[in-house]
Amino acid sequence: MMLGWRAKIGQIRPATAIEGAEEWRTVAPKGVAFADARTIVPRVDNDGLEVMMAQVITAAEQLATSKVDLIVQCGAPGTFLKGAGADEQIKKEIFDAVGIPAITMAESAIVALKAVGAESVAVGTIYTDDVNEALAKTIEAAGLRVAAIEGLQITDPYEASLHDADSAYRLGRSVFRKAGKADAILISCGTYRTFETLPYLEMDTGAAVISSNQSTLWHALRTLGLPDRIPELGRLWQY
Repeated sequence: MMLGWRAKIGQIRPATAIEGAEEWRTVAPKGVAFADARTIVPRVDNDGLEVMMAQVITAAEQLATSKVDLIVQCGAPGTFLKGAGADEQIKKEIFDAVGIPAITMAESAIVALKAVGAESVAVGTIYTDDVNEALAKTIEAAGLRVAAIEGLQITDPYEASLHDADSAYRLGRSVFRKAGKADAILISCGTYRTFETLPYLEMDTGAAVISSNQSTLWHALRTLGLPDRIPELGRLWQY
C-alpha cells in the first residue's frame, strides 16, 4: 500500500531540530505520511528568522516533487514577527510558486485556541521578551486576551531541542499560575516537545492546552478534511 494513501503532508521545519517532525510521526493517523524540507535558522530573532523565511519557497519546491497535498510552514515566529497579514502572504506565495495549499504554524495556534472557545490565554514560549511581545500582539489582534506570557529566553534554535517534554509542563504550570485565570495555555515553539505531557497539563490546570506541534497537526488534518481524533493530545481533538 502506498505511503500517504489518505494524505501526504509536507512540513518545512528548521534544520536544527527533528523533535517536531518525530512527534508528528509518533501519532500519525493510519494512511497519513509526511515529507520533510528544512530551513537554516541562525538565531531565533528578527534577523535569523528573515534568513529562515527567505528559504521557504525553495523548501516548498522540494516538497512539491513529493506530490504532497498540503504544505505546512513551521517556525511560528517567521510569520508573527511580521505582523498582521504575514500568514496569508506566505501561504499565497507558496501556492503561487507550487500550486499546493499551505497553512502556517502561527495561524494554527490561533485557529486551535478559537476552536476550544478560549477568550484568555496564558502563553509559555522558548522565546526572548521582544519575540514574546510580537507574539502577544498577534494573539490579541486575533481577539484573544493574553493573561500572562513567559519565555525561556532562547536564541539558539538548537537549544530548544535539549528540553524534554516535562520542561513544557513546568513552563505551562508556571505561566498559568502567573495568569491567575485563563481559559487556555499556549506552548509556542515547534522544536519544544509537548506531546507526552499535554493531557497532564490539562488535567492539573483545568485549562485547554494548545501547543505548536499539536495545533498544527490538528489544523493540517482538518484542512485536508480528515476527522481523526488523537485524544492523548488533549481536548482540542474533540473538534
